[in-house]
Amino acid sequence: MIRSTLAAALFACAVTGAARAETADPAGERVGTEYMVFEVEAEETAKARFLRGLALLHNFEYARAGEAFRAAQAADPGFAMAYWGEAMTHNHPLWEEQDRDAARAILARLAPSAEARAAKARSPREKAWLAAIETLYAEEGTKDQRDLAYLARMRAMLANYPDDIDVRAFTGLAVLGSSHGGRQVPIYMEAAGILEPGFMTHPQHPGILHYLIHSYDDPVHAPLGERMAERYATVAPDAGHAQHMVSHIFHALADWEASEEANINADAVVDRQRIAAGRAPTDCGHYNEWLVYARLQQGKDASDRVAACRAVAESGEPAYGPVRSYSVMAAWQAVDTGKWPEPLDEDRRAFLLPRLLLTHVEALRRREDPSAVAAALAEMRGDAEAVPDLLARMAPDDRTTMPWIERAIAQVEAVRLLASGDTQGGLAALRAAAEAESALPTVFGPPAMPKPSWELLGEELLALGRREEAAEAFRNSLRFAPGRRLSLKGLEAATGT
Repeated sequence: MIRSTLAAALFACAVTGAARAETADPAGERVGTEYMVFEVEAEETAKARFLRGLALLHNFEYARAGEAFRAAQAADPGFAMAYWGEAMTHNHPLWEEQDRDAARAILARLAPSAEARAAKARSPREKAWLAAIETLYAEEGTKDQRDLAYLARMRAMLANYPDDIDVRAFTGLAVLGSSHGGRQVPIYMEAAGILEPGFMTHPQHPGILHYLIHSYDDPVHAPLGERMAERYATVAPDAGHAQHMVSHIFHALADWEASEEANINADAVVDRQRIAAGRAPTDCGHYNEWLVYARLQQGKDASDRVAACRAVAESGEPAYGPVRSYSVMAAWQAVDTGKWPEPLDEDRRAFLLPRLLLTHVEALRRREDPSAVAAALAEMRGDAEAVPDLLARMAPDDRTTMPWIERAIAQVEAVRLLASGDTQGGLAALRAAAEAESALPTVFGPPAMPKPSWELLGEELLALGRREEAAEAFRNSLRFAPGRRLSLKGLEAATGT
């Protein structure tokens, strides 16, 4: 259904873009600039660069957005909203990331105090935008407190300017950003309620499309996001994140072919931009990871992508990004196909989180060997003790990593019991692990662990001939991971259909 409308959506975008040529992107890229209607008072060159930055900001293309906002500042040094935009690139609410110090340094370039910055606003609406960002990056308060204070400011702005599409978009995003610790469905539905009227009036606005996809990218609500997935990639074909984002809906709908294509497109956009900047294309990263998972769910061979990322991870000085990315891909491939990864060298095993993941995979590989599983479990427990300090230094607002590490350890403890011959104890522990996973906030995208515990429980029960119980376990797995190939295969074996 989605694919049949993409050509029509692309045609509609082309027509609309031609009608809005006066706001064409100054860099000649198609990132949604032509749909920006943000009202500012600025020198024309600065305004054009600002609108490009705004479109990139809505697309979460933060580095390129920052460049565009700095270009707007250069064209009009007193243009307060250009500093607002650059500061906004340091708030990543859906990733639980914020660099308050960097944002405050940008605002200080505009003027040394909030009062002095407010005096540079060129309209009451600009003053309201500045007041909101001062709250977001206030010196006092925790990130959670500042997020909620910022949300209150944005709600007030929306009440005052209900027809301003960017006020509506950023208010919806602020609501999503208030769901601390993962997806809270009522909060996500509240965000959707704010954003949907914007979709009716501005159906090509990249922020509205993007944030609605995030609101709906879980298995229950994904059908509501099909309308946005039909449009978003065609609105911003030169934004890699936009190309990837539509796969959030495809993934939740188990449309693996469309998910694969979306992430091929996203990777191609990023590679073109890297080559243009004099850098090598990349075989690792978020888009390649989702591409590998989509291929595996179709029963396709993804080993070329996994091997290419490993080559990057093993070249040059050890770098966390490629090592983490390879570990994720290798874990999925191992569990899905039995192609277990060879160990990385010691320098690359020094990265704590990838090491934990690959140790988990090794426990699954050796799950019939009680001593090997016990050794892996001990190593995981030891490494897990160091994670809170690592997160406190590197990602102080992260509240999702540690709960899933605890779930991984619980799964391996169940595997240890099974390997030692305690079948009933192992099955009970595995069921408890699965139920605890189900109680965590729904994860968008691939499962947070390489092997969901419901699926593993189903396989153990099936091996014991307990087919009805196995079928129910596989059904539970598919509720959280729709279309997962091994769970579908297990359900078919359990039911004989």
